[in-house]
Amino acid sequence: MDSNDRLSAIGRALSCTVRLAVLQTLAEGDASVGELTGRMGVTQPNMSNHLAVLRSAGLVTSHRFGRVVRYRLASPEAAGLVTSLTLLANTDPGSPSRPSALERDLPPGS
Repeated sequence: MDSNDRLSAIGRALSCTVRLAVLQTLAEGDASVGELTGRMGVTQPNMSNHLAVLRSAGLVTSHRFGRVVRYRLASPEAAGLVTSLTLLANTDPGSPSRPSALERDLPPGS
């Protein structure tokens, strides 16, 4: 899978509010399917499908502990993505924007 295909898979994974909520929950720590199902108010098969999409996009990983499968964010980059998206969603569009990293790195007068 090339990087554009991977970006596309990540975009599809992020296009659902349930999956976004799962990522935000997993940013707080790992969780089982049952815990996520209870928090999100969806059925277990539905949650399993959402987790499969997130796993396929490389955003979450799973680990089996006996009969329980626990999920967590797959990488620090996935955690950073969740943090960035949350900050972006909570930014008031009417407020003056802060300079982007690119703007901060440009020499004065550029």
